[in-house]
Amino acid sequence: MIAQAVRLATCLHCGTLITGETDSNLSENFCCSGCKFVFEFMQDQGLAKFYDLRSANPPDSKTPIESSNSNFESFDDPEFLLSKSDNGSRVRFYLKGMDCAACVWVLEKLPEYCPDVKSARVNLAESTIEIERQRQGKFSSIARVLNSLGYRPQPLREDESSVRLQKREQREDMIRIGVAGALTGNIMILTVSLYGGASGLLARQFHWLTALLALPVLTYCAFPFYKSAYYSLRSFRLNIDVPIVAALLAGLVTSSIALIQSTDAIYFDSLSMLVFLLLSSRYFLRSLQKRHSQSTNIEDDLLTGVVQLVTPAGFQNINASKLEPGDLIHVKSGTLFPIDGVVDQGQATVSAAVLTGESTPVQIGVGSIIEAGYRCIGGDFVVRVVNRTRQTRLAKILRETERLADTKSEFVHLADRAAQYFIGVVFFFAASIALYFAGSNPGEGISRALALIIVTCPCVFGIAIPLSMALTLRRAAKNGIIVKSSDAIERLWNVKTVFFDKTATLTEGSMMVIRHTQTDAENLQIVYGLEKNQDHPVARTLVGFARAAQVNVAKYESIVDDVAPLKTGGVVGYVHGHQYKIEPARHRTKLANEPSLLVSTFELRKDDKVVSTFELGDRPRAEAASVLQVLRARGLKTVMLSGDRKHAAEACAATLDFSPNDVFTEMTPESKAMKIKESDEVCLMIGDGANDAAAFAAASVGIAVCGSLDVSLRSADVYLTRPDLNCIPKLLKIAAEAKSAIYRNLAFSVSFNVTAGTMAALGLMTPLWAAVLMPLSSLIVLVSANWETTA
Repeated sequence: MIAQAVRLATCLHCGTLITGETDSNLSENFCCSGCKFVFEFMQDQGLAKFYDLRSANPPDSKTPIESSNSNFESFDDPEFLLSKSDNGSRVRFYLKGMDCAACVWVLEKLPEYCPDVKSARVNLAESTIEIERQRQGKFSSIARVLNSLGYRPQPLREDESSVRLQKREQREDMIRIGVAGALTGNIMILTVSLYGGASGLLARQFHWLTALLALPVLTYCAFPFYKSAYYSLRSFRLNIDVPIVAALLAGLVTSSIALIQSTDAIYFDSLSMLVFLLLSSRYFLRSLQKRHSQSTNIEDDLLTGVVQLVTPAGFQNINASKLEPGDLIHVKSGTLFPIDGVVDQGQATVSAAVLTGESTPVQIGVGSIIEAGYRCIGGDFVVRVVNRTRQTRLAKILRETERLADTKSEFVHLADRAAQYFIGVVFFFAASIALYFAGSNPGEGISRALALIIVTCPCVFGIAIPLSMALTLRRAAKNGIIVKSSDAIERLWNVKTVFFDKTATLTEGSMMVIRHTQTDAENLQIVYGLEKNQDHPVARTLVGFARAAQVNVAKYESIVDDVAPLKTGGVVGYVHGHQYKIEPARHRTKLANEPSLLVSTFELRKDDKVVSTFELGDRPRAEAASVLQVLRARGLKTVMLSGDRKHAAEACAATLDFSPNDVFTEMTPESKAMKIKESDEVCLMIGDGANDAAAFAAASVGIAVCGSLDVSLRSADVYLTRPDLNCIPKLLKIAAEAKSAIYRNLAFSVSFNVTAGTMAALGLMTPLWAAVLMPLSSLIVLVSANWETTA
């Protein structure tokens, strides 16, 4: 146990009064390890004068915080980590009060001022932050830092939704809006009488009544503004609530003095209306924003939807997310299975390509176990649910993918920085206006400055650009396209060349052995031993052929040694000291009888002597020719890369109208990557999952059209849940529309902010009108960002 001591001191960095227990290994001069780290950093960087300057004008004393809050000590308990974390180093927290881009900006910088934090990923839509701690970091220390910023953390399980906590927070907001609306309405009724000519004792009584009615509005209802401003100043940063609170307090003090002195400078009606409008507009915008920016919602888009629940009264449509273990559901052909289960009745043909990468359908029957991600391609059966949707293997893979999808692109990072500069510029002009009128008409100066701050909104930087990216990823997911990060979307804007792998990308990849020679049992057993662990369509075809021949495949399975892929394509291994190779044939073979079939010949060689041959037939994908035509019409150069011999690859290239100069054959994974690197343009590589990992890494963007989801996304930027090349031009179109939406919103926001800001500075707009126009402009930006998604 770490020794504990009780102390009372003031933090050298933030000035916080420190009380309670603290770790003995932490200097008594700091409230937390974060402050100690920042203090030492500023000393090392020669910035110690900061503290001298602050001492000349010290901040007000702050509310003490416990440096070792007992409620947070449990966050380091092994049982807590077991229940809330998948690996003990990463926990997701719900943060109440996180509702703007400024909050996101501060929280994502957590690793910079909290040394216990390795990374912080904020989801504004869900009001959550996922924190990965350093190897020796403590979640209790991290929670205290979050709490000191004004966000009390509430831990969530990995598969737990924040919807319940969000609804609780929304109810609190609605209560405040309701109270503010009811009281403001009554205040306005009394104010009408005052403006109508009420005087004397009646007017004085009405003024006191408006003050009493406004008191709850300016205290309880406006509490979120005070809290936000307090924690903003406490952490030495500015947000939009700081000047709003300053104006509210100034108006409250001025009106209270006027009330006591019986003068006319009473603004309780305007202050109450301002609070009501600000609360209402923020609630409205927050609801819209969270509704439309649920990250990429990859998990929701693939694992939810309506399924048929089997009940005693018949079938009942129900959302898959509401299924419980033990429920029976009816599965029809074409359905992507959303949960893990066991077949209870019937039989069907399913494909597990999304999970395993194996494209060959399999037959299932009563008692068969199926997982979320299987697709029913034929049959009709009933399944008993084993796990909820969020507890399936596929859900875990998708959550990990979504973590990667939240990685910000350079464009979004630029937008974040622009938003901060924008806020600073607006504050500068607002302060200048207030100072200009300070001597002659301070009330007018405050009014103009407040109107300027309220009406100018950096939402296009802080909200609209990230929102456009998030909506793009979500729209892609709805079309069966999983994009790993928004950065990939940005790179798609500039693609000039598209490289295609041949086998299982331009062709179906479901090969068949159409001719073979000297395929006795021993040779097939050796073929099986060489190819059984290779992840390639040719290998899978030969393994399947050996199994179908019903030979004893296990005989040579354990004695084939030193199996390794060949750089020239194929595989090599050793049996009883003899070298065996399976590689593409070195000579042209005759074409198949069926014109649409593309033939590749492979040879089994023993000590470099051919002992067996296999002719494998494959077909171009039905959509390949039309997709290539669309891409070429967009001005994109199309190139084919193939590991096949020249004669086999050229037959496919001729069928799909490739230029001879754009076809490269007998290529190894390394030479494919080298060829892509030689391109001076932004390029796109389309291949079959893990087989093209090196080429994906060399390309600007990599797209995997088949293979298992988790394996493919380790190397590629995009994964197609359906092996359909039509998704490629669709993805390019989605990316282009995102770019249009971003630039459209930039143009609108600049125009609106310049126009409205000028009107506010010239006194042509009151703070009340600013509170009405601000959410209207933000609504237009949100609708514009969402336009292509709904179009």
